Amino acid sequence: MIKINFLSPLKALVLSTTFLLVNITQLSAQTQQLNTTKIRFVQPILDRQPENRGAPIDRRGAGTRGDCPVTSVMNKPLTALVPLVSKTANQKQVTTGTDTTQYVLSLTTDKHPTFWFYVPYLPKNINSVKFVLLDEKNNSLTKEPIPITLSNTPGVIRISVPTTEKPLEIGQYYHWYFLIDCNPQSRSEDIAVEGLVQRIVPKDELTRRLQTATPRQRVALYAQAGIWQDALTTLGELRARQRQDASLATDWKDLLDSVGLEDISTEAITPCCTF
Repeated sequence: MIKINFLSPLKALVLSTTFLLVNITQLSAQTQQLNTTKIRFVQPILDRQPENRGAPIDRRGAGTRGDCPVTSVMNKPLTALVPLVSKTANQKQVTTGTDTTQYVLSLTTDKHPTFWFYVPYLPKNINSVKFVLLDEKNNSLTKEPIPITLSNTPGVIRISVPTTEKPLEIGQYYHWYFLIDCNPQSRSEDIAVEGLVQRIVPKDELTRRLQTATPRQRVALYAQAGIWQDALTTLGELRARQRQDASLATDWKDLLDSVGLEDISTEAITPCCTF
């Protein structure tokens, strides 16, 4: 005969209370860690690699070219605020000594993401600015290149894909170009930066934590998950609303420093642009 031992009501209460306290303690520890940890980008493991052909490997434009003189004392070039993500022979298993290639590549969960650039030129020296977004078949996602009118540069600007355009499809790599023309007589003088962006679905655990996180905690969560576009945009929008918050300026610098953009991390975010 099998003997079944049932927990007494008192023991059951003690066990359930203990379980609840453990969960609360773990959640509190995770929250505290997000609040105190330096915000740093962690390179993601890509489920699917982009094709080698034509994949951009440089996030900076020419320092001076054509009729676009830089105004920065440090001669900083046109720069896309995007990480360089390493590709290895086996992206699931990185080993010492493996040859790597770096792509200008970022992830997002947004259907219409926002892109960030440092522009070192004065608006009066610029003839035209365009943003182009192509799918994997080289078809434009927008009806035509998005014309942009710059103002208040030099500085860091943001460009959002209009919600009236097609949304990014999950899993597909899109190739974007940011082009500045300072010489209407010669298109060969255009200065350009380019990169890849892929829209993904966040993991269930990340989604759960994002739902109860503060805005700063969301930045840290996105950065730790390797979702660069969302981390940068969330933090950039916070800074735009709270320009005098020194802690947000520090977070911005930490995030950009973590991807090798130390020379851009102290540049001001400027109110710009019109489309």
